[in-house]
Amino acid sequence: MLLLLIPAVAIAVLLGVNLGWQWVLAPLLAAVLLRWSIASLRVLVTDAKHLEGEAGGPAPVGADERTLFWCEECGTEVLLLIRGTSRAPSHCGQRMHERTEIRN
Repeated sequence: MLLLLIPAVAIAVLLGVNLGWQWVLAPLLAAVLLRWSIASLRVLVTDAKHLEGEAGGPAPVGADERTLFWCEECGTEVLLLIRGTSRAPSHCGQRMHERTEIRN
């Protein structure tokens, strides 16, 4: 890997000095954005794979309980009205924590 990196850096420096650095930085920025967008889409696909095997539809939450999900990082709270899956939703890149309150 290092042997391939040395000629690539030499070519990038030659292009940057002779033609301008935009010819070096623009393709690097495009590659970074492409990798980031593909990684973001891959997370969405792998996060939804657990939904394929579950049987039954979404069930409403009982009237005697109140379920909240909260994000530890930013403090966002989400009230659960219909339980679609047993997994907690994601927020700020982490799973949210579940808190169930029994109402009288």
